Amino acid sequence: MVTTPPTLSIFDIQAEFCKAMGNATRLQIIHVLRERPMKVGEIAEVTGFGQSLVSRQLSTLRNVGVVECQRNGNEMIYQLADENIGEVCDLVRKVLTAHTQKQSKAFR
Repeated sequence: MVTTPPTLSIFDIQAEFCKAMGNATRLQIIHVLRERPMKVGEIAEVTGFGQSLVSRQLSTLRNVGVVECQRNGNEMIYQLADENIGEVCDLVRKVLTAHTQKQSKAFR
């Protein structure tokens, strides 16, 4: 009997995406990449993170489709896979700001 592997639901895919986005280092990298495509060394320089850390985080983001890369000679240039990813981050921050303000008022 041949069994087919279960397909991922949109909720499973969304959960993996959100898990990848749930890391402050990766969020900073996303924020930097909103400006322009960059090499690992450039991202490391701007963020202050080591190149190996940046590379590992970019790999995670690439695996879930947040970033994509193109080879330019010996170098890999990374960019956001979709400009809406930056907008998603903005929306989350907007929701969190409103939530924090509500909590702040509740404790006065």
